[in-house]
Amino acid sequence: MAPDIHPKAAIFDLDGTLVDALPDIRANLNRALAELGYGFQLSEAETRPHVGGGAQKLASSVLGKPMDDPATMALYHRFAEIYVAHPADFGHPFPGVMETLQTLHDAGVHLSCVTAKPAVARIEVLRALAITPLLDHALSPEDGYAKKPAPDMLLACCEVMQVAPEETIMVGDTRFDLEAGLAANCHTTVHVSHGYQPLPDDLRDRVMAIDHFSQLVPLFGV
Repeated sequence: MAPDIHPKAAIFDLDGTLVDALPDIRANLNRALAELGYGFQLSEAETRPHVGGGAQKLASSVLGKPMDDPATMALYHRFAEIYVAHPADFGHPFPGVMETLQTLHDAGVHLSCVTAKPAVARIEVLRALAITPLLDHALSPEDGYAKKPAPDMLLACCEVMQVAPEETIMVGDTRFDLEAGLAANCHTTVHVSHGYQPLPDDLRDRVMAIDHFSQLVPLFGV
């Protein structure tokens, strides 16, 4: 953390941080599995452990096959295609997210989103849930960047927002998000407890933990 520097921006993960997307991930995954002829479906509880590393990793984990296996790639691509048509049938922003984003936006804080979700699906989810107008920028690996925990997408967003990483807060719910924030040397890296993965024990002393999104507002002096 760098408490002597007042933050000017925030970067957010999407699924598990801004949006409870698990119901849509499960529904779209099951649609893809059915279309491709697989004889099983997943419950939300069964889907949750596979979430957090992007759609290709999801497909690989669900099928128990390598990331580049043809079956993995077929499921990944069909899942992403279906997601565009069903971006937010069931999902919704977590409590306090929209109010916090609006408050920060109105106060002039720059906001961006970095996610492992396929770019085509990310665009539709942010649009469907009315988050797009509050953001300066949003990126996915398909836009030409390394996946988190690499800091590349965070640094690219900082460049677009014209702020230094040391002036930026990174907010996420997985180890990938937290390690990306630390690697980018962000002002503060924040874990939200409502997400899909618990705060890793080995990162507890290096990140801030919050239980409600509104706890972010005071960090900006708003």
